[in-house]
Amino acid sequence: MSDWADNPRLNTWLTAQQTAFPVWSRETGQAWDFTVDSMDRLEQLLRERLAGRNDLLAAEAVEQPTVAVPGWYLGEVLNRNYGTVWHRNPVEPTHPDQPKTPFVQFPQDPGAEYEDEEDLPRRPDGPPVVSRPKTTVSTRPPVAGPVA
Repeated sequence: MSDWADNPRLNTWLTAQQTAFPVWSRETGQAWDFTVDSMDRLEQLLRERLAGRNDLLAAEAVEQPTVAVPGWYLGEVLNRNYGTVWHRNPVEPTHPDQPKTPFVQFPQDPGAEYEDEEDLPRRPDGPPVVSRPKTTVSTRPPVAGPVA
């Protein structure tokens, strides 16, 4: 899957979202700092702007900035705080089970790019970012209730 992490389709999409981000950010009237704490605001914003799952899927299918930029922002928060990496199918998917949109995932061997444990990125409380992905990514219960 290494070519999934660096290919023209992915790089073009990433550049487009990064370029659109300042405009989107101004339109929201909020400051976005790529911290995990901003995820609640992002969720609230999307719930206010989208009527439900079908709206989200329709906007995602045509890569509308209303969901593509927030999706990029979410991925960047995960990349910067937990060590995930962007991926995208290098060719246009032809099978319905193939991912059509970019996604983030942990590297196959998260520590492989570091010489030793001292070089691993760390969170403020000390442990390496890549050491506890399941417990650090989702520690809060899901929000209850239907999408507005």
